[in-house]
Amino acid sequence: MIPVLHLFPTLNSSLMELLEGLSPAQWNSSTVCRKWSVKDITAHLLDTALRRVSSGRDGHFLKSVHGNSYDDLLNSLNTLNAEWVGAYKRVSSQILIKQISAAQDDLCEYLKTLNLTAPALFPVLWVGEDKSQIWFDIAREYIERWHHQQQIRLAVGADSILERELYYPVLEISMLALPHHYRLKPAAEGTVIKINVVGDAGGSWAILRSKEEWKFTNPEMDADTEVYIDQNIAWMLLSKGIDILESEQYWQVIGDNDLGFHALKLTAFMV
Repeated sequence: MIPVLHLFPTLNSSLMELLEGLSPAQWNSSTVCRKWSVKDITAHLLDTALRRVSSGRDGHFLKSVHGNSYDDLLNSLNTLNAEWVGAYKRVSSQILIKQISAAQDDLCEYLKTLNLTAPALFPVLWVGEDKSQIWFDIAREYIERWHHQQQIRLAVGADSILERELYYPVLEISMLALPHHYRLKPAAEGTVIKINVVGDAGGSWAILRSKEEWKFTNPEMDADTEVYIDQNIAWMLLSKGIDILESEQYWQVIGDNDLGFHALKLTAFMV
């Protein structure tokens, strides 16, 4: 279990302080999040907070969110996201600030009421789970909200939230997807791959090929292949916010290039 619930108030406060200081031009700034502006991302954060509380606390579910596969669900969510963001282009930034402040508070209070080891309403698909515990679902929510705030900060030139307290959990949670991410990558028995995120908030994670599957192992073990990623770019790679080859000055693979390069494609979101 990776605890992050206690970090939500700090993350939320930093977002509100950021939003309240934006100029009209900054609200319309482009971001690395595909075609979304700063205002669009903020509207999306409001949507996800309201949707989580509506479904979890109030039992209100949208029938349009469905799918028998990862791609079906992704397409359904993308449609919902686009509809909401489009509608919120009619709403002022002042109203949006007021609404997201209240929605984040509601989300925090709701999450505090949950049994962390109970089954979550929705599994964390990007780690290959068809059933997840609530703590993991909350962790997923945390890293999404961290990433989107960081995207806003990058777009407007604000200070990044790369301090270890807030950023290391994002990396730790994201790396839980490594065995699933490598599931189709064959290697010799005993092969060890180590991923190192370099920086004050970074860390090391290793997976071992054993009995035709990948599993976590001690990162202190000698590795056949090592990947080094600058922490300033790791979050963007995890969210597909930057092209791998365009950021090659920020990462290095030592050992098997194919196995190492695959780590750079790791995704910790429904993208």
